[in-house]
Amino acid sequence: MQLLKSPLNYTGNKFRILPQIQPYFPKKIDTMVDLFCGGATVGLNTECKKIIFIDNDKYVIGLLRFLAKSKFETLLTELEKLITFYELSYSAKYGYSLYKSQIRDFNFNNGLKDYNAKGYYKLRDDYNALKNKHTDIANKMLYLLMVYAFNNDMRFSHTGMFNLPVGKTDLNKNNIEKLKAYIDRLQNIDADFICADFTSTKAREIIKSADFVYMDPPYLIMNAVYNEAGKWNEQKEYELLRLMNYFLENNKKFVLSNVLEKQGRRNEPLFYWTTTMQEKIKIIDINYNYRSSSYNKKNRNAQEREVIIIPED
Repeated sequence: MQLLKSPLNYTGNKFRILPQIQPYFPKKIDTMVDLFCGGATVGLNTECKKIIFIDNDKYVIGLLRFLAKSKFETLLTELEKLITFYELSYSAKYGYSLYKSQIRDFNFNNGLKDYNAKGYYKLRDDYNALKNKHTDIANKMLYLLMVYAFNNDMRFSHTGMFNLPVGKTDLNKNNIEKLKAYIDRLQNIDADFICADFTSTKAREIIKSADFVYMDPPYLIMNAVYNEAGKWNEQKEYELLRLMNYFLENNKKFVLSNVLEKQGRRNEPLFYWTTTMQEKIKIIDINYNYRSSSYNKKNRNAQEREVIIIPED
């Protein structure tokens, strides 16, 4: 199948390394769980009878679910109305040069930032003022915020406020193509979106009933928003290791993505676990430049060791 990009530009998405990790997936999958799914990139690009996306971020799961059930033409029309209302640029329809010419002292590095700033911050204020951020209109506003935000990303404060500054791009042809491809794909497969922590009873029941689980958890030693917010720590890491012990004891197929080492730091819980499970697992090194794979051999000159871990055959 042709690889599809998620409509969410989610931090750490695995699109570029799918060719390195998918050869280790089972050849035939009935029910797959994409655990810590983020932007849903891996599940979106996996052939199986049923895919269950699980993440504990209610905004991400809500947006993915909303987009999946939307009719593309209707959604695009409604997004266009919001773009017009907030006086944002729309290069997919009117071209980039139209807006570029209206920016005084245009700076290529800033893109359309100056043009969109006023409307973007009004959109952000209106979204943050919503009492219910899980309605259809809230999800449309959230999607546009992501598209027009810095790095096309999503970030919320501890109090649930979207807090990224305006970015330099807009709803361009690339974003529209990704959105349409995602909707087309999700409306032709059997998929569920579950908002739950992987330690919850609900998530564990789903995970244990699936015949394959792909896991891309927050990385313990990476400097990311989820680490700064204290959402992922060593306790969570040990919970994940106990889950993998269950998989090994019950012969369940799984693939784990993670970073073992980065710039002198090491994920000690995971590293120690791998040393005690040497006969039961395989560690496959991912080329961190995403050009090729190096199997079971550490690149000693690399600052980062990104790996996948699978059960030993």
